[in-house]
Amino acid sequence: MNAQWFRRVNSLPLGQGTSCRKSLTPDRKKTHQRDGFTLVELLVTLTIIPLVVGALSLGIIAVFSLNSQASNRFTDTADAQVVASTYQKDVQSAGYITTDSTSSPQCGAGTGTQLLALESVPNQKTGDFQSVISYVGIPVTNGSTTTYTLERLYCQNGSTTPSSVFALAYDLPSPTSPTAPLTPPTITCSSGASPSVCSATGQQWTQTYVPAQDIGTVDFSVTEPATSYNYSLDASPAASTSFNSGGVASTPAANCESTSGSTGPYAGSLCLIDFSGLTPNDLAVAETPGQCFNMSVAVGTSDILHFCLGITSNTLGEGAVPSALPTDTDAGLGNTVYPGLPGKPSLYMSPYIGEGSTLTMSLSAFGVVNAATGQTVTGWNFVSADAETTNSGETLSWTSNEPLTILNDAEAGAPNPDGNACPLTPSQGANSYTVTCSGVPSTNMPFTGAAMVMLSGANLNSLVINMNNYEAVSFGMLLP
Repeated sequence: MNAQWFRRVNSLPLGQGTSCRKSLTPDRKKTHQRDGFTLVELLVTLTIIPLVVGALSLGIIAVFSLNSQASNRFTDTADAQVVASTYQKDVQSAGYITTDSTSSPQCGAGTGTQLLALESVPNQKTGDFQSVISYVGIPVTNGSTTTYTLERLYCQNGSTTPSSVFALAYDLPSPTSPTAPLTPPTITCSSGASPSVCSATGQQWTQTYVPAQDIGTVDFSVTEPATSYNYSLDASPAASTSFNSGGVASTPAANCESTSGSTGPYAGSLCLIDFSGLTPNDLAVAETPGQCFNMSVAVGTSDILHFCLGITSNTLGEGAVPSALPTDTDAGLGNTVYPGLPGKPSLYMSPYIGEGSTLTMSLSAFGVVNAATGQTVTGWNFVSADAETTNSGETLSWTSNEPLTILNDAEAGAPNPDGNACPLTPSQGANSYTVTCSGVPSTNMPFTGAAMVMLSGANLNSLVINMNNYEAVSFGMLLP
């Protein structure tokens, strides 16, 4: 070791080196005193953290809320797409339409609130429609909140029990909602609609089924309350006369039997409606107060006749049933006038109750369309005839908005206009025309003719037949 350096160290004052070593201890203590947080730092931290967490929570809640709203929007949009995919097809194929919540027939009657009902494809043998579709609002209760689901009920082959049930939309408002209630579709008339169907006070589709040819558009507007999302669906029946290009008219449920090869006025040009296809259910609809049954009748090979048939009586249990001709061995119709017609071309009072019983048949909503195009047919005449024997104490009358022409229905050599059957007396009211058949003594039987009247179909809105005791009546068309 360097001697000079050693001497220098030894020359330091005693204890100076020890003093240097002791000076390290205070420095270490100072370092330990600075570990952890001060009270001020803790207070500041406790103040800031809730603010940051609260802000983050609000942001997360907002994100979830937006996600829920977006989800509801997607659901509502999907609802609209699902409804549109079935709604337009159903309306386009309909033969008859109603918004009556208590219509008959009704698919799934008693299930929710019916908003729209559609009939299509009549069965020519039974008269029942092969397809009846109901759009129904079904209540769904969750706690104290009730919303509605729109369901499509499908019935077939005359059954009122749904063969399929399909939920189309959810979260619909209540029918009694004060802001945006769930309401039936809005219907507008076609350009060639019957005035009796589409008058300002009539609107028969709110009371019963009406022919689709009289319907222009069916507008279904829905506002879903959760998001206030609104959508509107518009559809038109293919059979609507609003289409210049035409459509496909509904299949007829009955036939108008030709008088070709028979004898009588206009034989070969006139046909009588065969009511064989009318079922007890159909007649029950016709006999329900305030309702009528929509008839669809094939005329020849190209046309379809539509009208609505209502039946009322002053006697409980009195109605009418389809009957073959002749209804009576002494009646002119079916014997000397148009003998040999097939089917059941008359409606007969039933059961027999007595002379005090009266029956009224009301025909309305007339129209004839081409079966292939759905276009309105013009130049036709409607015909009605006494199908029984109107004897003393009995009357049969026809009243219409159109003038009634008395047909010469007598067999050769018999006096005009109705052989020895009841004489016809015309009369006119302020807005109506009437022809009355007054009963004659039974000594005149068998009758050689039948009382018959004819009306132009151009503006025909209504035809009312009144009869008493035990009568029958037939209906038909004089072809263009």
